[in-house]
Amino acid sequence: MIPSKIKLLFIQVEIDPNGTIIAVLSGEFSREAFQKDATIFTVAPFLEGTLDALTINEPFLLEGMLLTFGNKEFNVDVELLRTEKNITVLFHNRTSVYKYIDELNQKRNDLFFVKRKIAENNKELEKLRVLADKANEEKSRFLAMMSHEIRNPLNGILGNAELLASENLSEKAKIHSEHIIHSGKSLKVIVDDILDLSRIEAGKLNLVEEEVVLQNIVNNCISNLEIANNNAKVTIENNFNLKSDKKIVGDGVRISQVLSNLLTNALKFTKEGYVKLSTDLAEQIDKKNTITFVVEDSGRGMTKDQTQQIFEEYKQNNLDDNRILRGAGLGLAIVKRLVTAMDGSIAVESKLGVGTKFTVQFSFKNVLEAKQHFTEETTIENSSILKEKNILIADDDTMNQFIVKNFLNKEQANITIVNDGLEALEKLKKEVYDLVLLDINMPNLKGDELLKKNENFHFKNKQIPFLALTANTQEKEVKNYIESGFTAIISKPFSKEIFLKKISLALYKN
Repeated sequence: MIPSKIKLLFIQVEIDPNGTIIAVLSGEFSREAFQKDATIFTVAPFLEGTLDALTINEPFLLEGMLLTFGNKEFNVDVELLRTEKNITVLFHNRTSVYKYIDELNQKRNDLFFVKRKIAENNKELEKLRVLADKANEEKSRFLAMMSHEIRNPLNGILGNAELLASENLSEKAKIHSEHIIHSGKSLKVIVDDILDLSRIEAGKLNLVEEEVVLQNIVNNCISNLEIANNNAKVTIENNFNLKSDKKIVGDGVRISQVLSNLLTNALKFTKEGYVKLSTDLAEQIDKKNTITFVVEDSGRGMTKDQTQQIFEEYKQNNLDDNRILRGAGLGLAIVKRLVTAMDGSIAVESKLGVGTKFTVQFSFKNVLEAKQHFTEETTIENSSILKEKNILIADDDTMNQFIVKNFLNKEQANITIVNDGLEALEKLKKEVYDLVLLDINMPNLKGDELLKKNENFHFKNKQIPFLALTANTQEKEVKNYIESGFTAIISKPFSKEIFLKKISLALYKN
């Protein structure tokens, strides 16, 4: 017995050689279309001419034929078998099957075009990637060049301003020199911010793992903020709630950069009240400490919408902020990216007219046994270690020569100044020095190229520290300078304090 559902999918009829229907043998598919004594060609015109070609007792198959009945059309497969007298015709309804096949074919065609489009887009994206990489390289070169060109004159401005401030000046002249120093430092911050942002965007920000004393970092940030604060109505608070000798493994420079940015920003927008930094241990698990830094102020505060935008580049809540308070609106954008790069978190809470609170959390490795090491934080008496030291300075910039010469003269060092690398090479062959300061970009022979000729140095000069004076401060370049043999790098523009500390540290370690 054939199930009723199966019967609906086929019909078998018997016809004579002329195509007249003799009987319906089985099936229910379109039975009304196959009436006895009617011609089969009415519903299956494709059979005309086919019947005469059939071989007796040999099955014949027609696939994908179109059966028409009234306004209906069906896709069918047809099996024919001719006997001596009549012909058996079996129609299989394949409408749904062929419809599915058509859909598959259409999807296959669509997929083909999609794949071709993707391939074309990938080629276009590759071209765009190459162009973007080239543009990034050009941008990096441009920033490096502009950094060098800006930092050299800026070093002259800040260096001379410091020298001027150390003289016996009238009160009015002192105020002017302080303004020059403050403006120069503000310009340096903007230059540093632009370069830092470009490094982060290019994925070239390298984090350092070193032992640092957290309280030293925090105290330095607070000390710098107190110097910058000229508003008696604002107090600076430092709540350090860890052990004073607490050491962690992290990037001290970047931690300081994050805290300094947040503190400076808080001071800018606080006319009276307080700016407070709180440092607490949030969690301690095995060898890791989670430290929380909270920077809080009683400044003008922000709306909820403003707090959602402050970490975007060049965003400042008031149009006049960049003119009145100075800055390019990059500080908080850099803070956010630095925190993310160090796997930390940052949150902001603020209320208009009440104040703002930034909460930053970092997880640091704990230093269980602190080993003796020397850093830029090491306290050294410059005057005692630099006195009577023989120092060679090679720099083609007369302004830099003047500044370095005056810094070292006050420390009673014996200095020799030359204008390029070749002159420095001749001096190093014949005379003995305790330390050498080399500008990187000098005519005739660059500073890093000079170090490669150390086989020509006086044997005693092969053991002394060489320090690079450079405005090229990108991390890759600094790393290359260290690998080429420099003991340390002094980045332009430099303050007298940093300059003397780096030289003293190099001599102290040597």
